[in-house]
Amino acid sequence: MQDDNVLVVLKEILNWTRASSFHSVKSLLQEALPDAKSRAAFQMLDGTKSVEQVRTACKMSPNGLVALAQRCTAMGLMEVNGDKKRSRLFDLADFGLIAEEEKPEAGTKK
Repeated sequence: MQDDNVLVVLKEILNWTRASSFHSVKSLLQEALPDAKSRAAFQMLDGTKSVEQVRTACKMSPNGLVALAQRCTAMGLMEVNGDKKRSRLFDLADFGLIAEEEKPEAGTKK
């Protein structure tokens, strides 16, 4: 029963943190991702796709994509997972920053 109470409290803390941070996270995402190309690349960097897949789909230079991923990681918007792949921590759709039709699929050309 003790674990259940702790879980309930942790979920409530998570909900309040999420709500209180929404606008600051959205502003940070807008600052880090000023254009549609960087937003599409960020959205694709979900830990499952390779840098090459994202780079090709978003038509970005290798250096540009690496710089974007490093900047987002430094800003706390991404993390490096166990496979050494960058993984975004936020879904841009949750913040109204990317439309469904703007999301490129890996391996497709826009």
